[in-house]
Amino acid sequence: MRSGCVRIRTSSRCTSTRKTALAQTAVVIREGWPPPMRVHHSSLVPSRPVLGTTTVKKIEAFIKPYVLEEVKAALTEIGVKGMSVSEVRGFGRQKGHTELYRGSEYQVDFLPKIKLELVVPESLADGAIEAVASAARTGKIGDGKLFVLPVEKAIRIRTSESGEEIL
Repeated sequence: MRSGCVRIRTSSRCTSTRKTALAQTAVVIREGWPPPMRVHHSSLVPSRPVLGTTTVKKIEAFIKPYVLEEVKAALTEIGVKGMSVSEVRGFGRQKGHTELYRGSEYQVDFLPKIKLELVVPESLADGAIEAVASAARTGKIGDGKLFVLPVEKAIRIRTSESGEEIL
């Protein structure tokens, strides 16, 4: 067969009982250019985002509001230099609770929580996770959740520095 020609191979899979079945399948085989390529998905996406020579992690924690000071103290003790704190409302398995106000009962669906965000080098990540978990743990439902995410790139806006040195 000449280069660039197309050969079509067909097969019939239609039965009388399955009217919606595929009646004919065509397989197109093109000879010549471009040759078939094999792509391994693991080679397309790096397993760890790299900033300079180290990796950086973002830790998001949803905790009870009254344990914030203990969590902050535990994080500063291990060397975490900065964090962001937001007041949020939400629910998980706890699904809210009822409160009594002036003799009337109210259903509170979204509970107040604190969202703590910190970006740390990978060398501090495990220590920061353990510090937050141990300081926020009360053993009761609603203690919160921790999420760890890779950071692809971090840039200080004022100086355009990037990488771990901005932490």
